[in-house]
Amino acid sequence: MLATRNPPQLRVAVIGGLTRATDQWRRAGAAIGVQLEHHDGQSAGRRAADITSIVRRADVVLIITDLNSHNGVAQARRAALAHQRPHLLLRRLRPDGVAQAITEAQATARTLQVAS
Repeated sequence: MLATRNPPQLRVAVIGGLTRATDQWRRAGAAIGVQLEHHDGQSAGRRAADITSIVRRADVVLIITDLNSHNGVAQARRAALAHQRPHLLLRRLRPDGVAQAITEAQATARTLQVAS
């Protein structure tokens, strides 16, 4: 008998927000069946490379502009574009709004693909 594999889990990157909320973001992702990785968006030193690494691993990128450094937003956006990841800029995002934001990011990416 062939073993059935579970489909790969959607990987979501949330860039921005409070560092202390990382566990809340992970729980919110688990609650909707996605693997969520959070970075607070601070980009000093090695942290800019961390943003790029997280974005590269993600299938969808959510970038919070409030509570995020200007450079962190720019770094995340550049990385999403360079690695062709659907992304969404959000002024604010709460963990309970992740599912809706993912849907919006994916819809925007599909719309852009159809237009090109």
